[in-house]
Amino acid sequence: MKGIHFPLLVLFATSIRLTLGSEAPTLIDRPNADSGPTQISVGSWVADISNIDSAQQTFTAEIAVVLRWKDPRLAHTGKGIVRYPLEQIWHPRVGIVNETNSVSRKMPDSVEVEPDGTVTSRQRYAGAFTQPLRLQSFPFDRQTFRVQLVAVRYQSNEVMFVPDQVWIQDGLKGAGGISPSVTLPDWTIEKWEVKPLVYALAPRHQYSSYAFEFTASRNVEHYLLKVILPLVLIVIMSWAVFWIDPINANSQVSIAMTSMLTLIAYRFAIDSQLPLLPYMTRLDAFILTSTLLVFFSLIEVVATIIFDDTQKKKRAVRIDRYCRVIFPVIFGIALIATFAHPRG
Repeated sequence: MKGIHFPLLVLFATSIRLTLGSEAPTLIDRPNADSGPTQISVGSWVADISNIDSAQQTFTAEIAVVLRWKDPRLAHTGKGIVRYPLEQIWHPRVGIVNETNSVSRKMPDSVEVEPDGTVTSRQRYAGAFTQPLRLQSFPFDRQTFRVQLVAVRYQSNEVMFVPDQVWIQDGLKGAGGISPSVTLPDWTIEKWEVKPLVYALAPRHQYSSYAFEFTASRNVEHYLLKVILPLVLIVIMSWAVFWIDPINANSQVSIAMTSMLTLIAYRFAIDSQLPLLPYMTRLDAFILTSTLLVFFSLIEVVATIIFDDTQKKKRAVRIDRYCRVIFPVIFGIALIATFAHPRG
């Protein structure tokens, strides 16, 4: 029985080794450290972008990242690949600068080593990434979003990121890309690019970095039809007081007050879609202009009522006639000044 047990134990130990990966020496320093920076080839592919949240200044995406580098110390005589746990060998310790706590890793932290020592690491990141937005032109804005990889602990003279030549040979220009079927309903992706960067964590702490950037413009149809057009109609509705005889003071005041309250409700609805900003957006300027015009129409109603009560009806009628022209002209100028600009 003892002679039978020993081969079984050997077979069992061998199966565990094949399952968990081959053993490798603990490699602390980067390969060929005396021969210049270690070159890390990067291939990045955005599989999906499901949401861009302007209020939280984040975007939710899934991105696949493939890293390749050569470590002669891991070269082996086998014909196939050998798998190691990531922490068992030297690796550039790549992290994502702008990831949030919701970002998850979909693949195990392991690498594949070819006979010549070429190491391949694959990972798929899914979750929300932070991105500061410039919202002065909202909702006619164009934004640049970034997923930035950084080699923690390594400066640009130690680790150098370059586009992956394997992906380029497979037809992916720049060793990157975005899936044509992203589920992003309210934005249009215009272009993308990859580029090496330097990530400055603090003075004298600058690390090698690599970024995938894409530029997207906001689709304005939603805001035109559901925000801007109703506001235009509300402002035009407030001008009805200029055609109502000052004798009907109750009707004039009712229309002016209803327009003002409706604008306030719209203001709350729009605020939920934007962060608290120290500056005004184009939509803010439009809403402020609309609010002032409705407010001044209310002031005009009060003035004409006072004139009518003091037996100055002709003056009240004259003011109404002037306002029928002045208010639309001011509103038209404000519309052109607010929206007749290129996307920013």
